[in-house]
Amino acid sequence: MLVNRYSRALFQFLVPVLMLLAVSAGAVSLQEEIDLGKKVDEQILKETPQISDEKAIKEINDIGQKLVKYVQRPEIKYHFRILRTDELNAFAVPGGFVYFSQRLWEVLRHDERVGVLAHEIVHVDRRHAIDALLKAQRRQMLLAVLLTVLKANETWTNIADLAHQLYTLKYSRGDERQADEVGVELCYKAGFNPAGLLLAMRKIRRFQTEQGGEPPKIFSSHPPTPERERYLTELLQKMGVPIPPEEVKEVARPYKIAEVSAVSGSTVTFLTGRQLAKGHVVWLMTKGWDFYYENITAAPIARAVVVGSQGNQWTAVYYPMRPLGKQDISKGTGVYDPPAPSPEKGVGRIVSTTFSPDDPGKLELDAPLPGFQRLLARQVVWDDRYEKLVYENVGYVVIGANPTSRGYLGVTRPQYSYAPISQNSVLVKFTDPEQGRWYGPVASIGRSGQTLELVTPRPAAELARARAEGKTFDVAVPPWDPAESYEDRVVGKAALRSTEGKIVLQMIEYKPGWSIRDISVGFDIYEAKPKTESASGAKQKTGARRKVS
Repeated sequence: MLVNRYSRALFQFLVPVLMLLAVSAGAVSLQEEIDLGKKVDEQILKETPQISDEKAIKEINDIGQKLVKYVQRPEIKYHFRILRTDELNAFAVPGGFVYFSQRLWEVLRHDERVGVLAHEIVHVDRRHAIDALLKAQRRQMLLAVLLTVLKANETWTNIADLAHQLYTLKYSRGDERQADEVGVELCYKAGFNPAGLLLAMRKIRRFQTEQGGEPPKIFSSHPPTPERERYLTELLQKMGVPIPPEEVKEVARPYKIAEVSAVSGSTVTFLTGRQLAKGHVVWLMTKGWDFYYENITAAPIARAVVVGSQGNQWTAVYYPMRPLGKQDISKGTGVYDPPAPSPEKGVGRIVSTTFSPDDPGKLELDAPLPGFQRLLARQVVWDDRYEKLVYENVGYVVIGANPTSRGYLGVTRPQYSYAPISQNSVLVKFTDPEQGRWYGPVASIGRSGQTLELVTPRPAAELARARAEGKTFDVAVPPWDPAESYEDRVVGKAALRSTEGKIVLQMIEYKPGWSIRDISVGFDIYEAKPKTESASGAKQKTGARRKVS
């Protein structure tokens, strides 16, 4: 597989099933493989939803179905998914399930997507994952015996410690080379450009270069990228396929106003004749690959807010843009001031005075709002391809019962950590279809006791009654992404433990991949849906939300 962020979770899921099957039957039949794939697919979709882009979904299915006409085991029905995650990722599981991350799908061009899909299809067709795991099983007979004595309903909760040692299980280089070479043949037979996988390898090499020259852990199971490029080139030459030249251009970005002259902690200084006001946002950029890893350009690596000046020397506090990797901000880093879209009209703002990371900002409303008003915080950020500035929901705000200048609870959306809600966010109203079941936001967290303090507009008598009735509550990520359903947002369940004085809930259940460490102040608490309603809603969802790390 090209990139597999999910390998640990999948191996923890796959290993016990495969071992139990191997111990009891001595082998894994085709039907068992397909059934296993269905179970793993359900687990993946519980943690990471699929995208809703119909054009992309149609394209991946059209390509995939053309390729699988030429596999050795045509009796396997293939399913192709694009998962809503920004990792550079593609992988497959036994039984005919192949996955792309949304970001990798968007980064690759058509021929490159075809090549990667063919590579993953070969892993399934040639049973690489199952064979590798069964080989490991033969070396781990003690673990297999332990697994067989586990009760069925305990296997999944107790398997983590037993299966962790198999996390490092990887495809052999021979399997990877076979997936590469047979994948090229599949492309040729299906009428696609056989050089697509080679082009994708070039982009992977560029990604590795951007990360510092060492292959990241997600690539560690593969032969070195230059080696793969070499044997793919030799194969294409034997097939008489023209090798596309590797042409990289350097594309300059406009709007550069200065270069960083000094760095101290989280502040930078720079010289410019441009007149800037306190609070003005500029962007720090350094040379790097564009979104498609095709051309060299100035890539944004941090947001910087001007906090003072002395003549033409300006000082700014900067916030790194984590999705772009670890790039040092140093003397000579470019300072850019691209045009921003016109601010949107809202009901107020959160205004910062110091623009320091620990400044919560001051709540300024155009007109008084009722208590427990729920708002979205919008700011200027880069679009998904880092090509232009746009306004986007960067966070979520709940105004308290008696708003003061700081009377709000808020949480910044993780991917926009470089644009904290406290720094001049425009506040806009929104509607929540689940408003009737909303109880309030999480105000504090007792991580050692797995407890949440709730701030709520609900009367004390209603809370006492809810506790007496044993009602359960959903803990949910804020509704800042309109593409996510309510079911996608829920990360766990809690029960009321105390309704006198502080209102405290006890966590009783978590969605896979979530724990008390991942819940933040500002998350929402809802009365859980009745089971019949919840089951009906589950049919509509595309998968449960995966936490953003």
